[in-house]
Amino acid sequence: MKNPYLTNKGFGLRCLRAQIALEKFGRDQLKRPYTRSFDNCFEMGDGNAVVWSLMHEATNGNDDLKRGIENMGKNVWPHWLDVYHRNDQPKLFEAIA
Repeated sequence: MKNPYLTNKGFGLRCLRAQIALEKFGRDQLKRPYTRSFDNCFEMGDGNAVVWSLMHEATNGNDDLKRGIENMGKNVWPHWLDVYHRNDQPKLFEAIA
């Protein structure tokens, strides 16, 4: 399955950084991922693409990552799952009614 969201420079490294932090958090809840470096993974204009990539891994057998995402809060998993299942791109040029 291909990531339907647009990505920017450094996308792969930011996904990897976020994945490693969340996997650690999935194994040990004292290893909180909330750092400036972690936040940066989602703030480069392609946060939905990063979320999609993480959810793809988490829903396809990466149990540490899944637990790490769930450990972030009760609303994170359902919200990220919605981003993962949403395949429509925002319409940049849509008529305003």
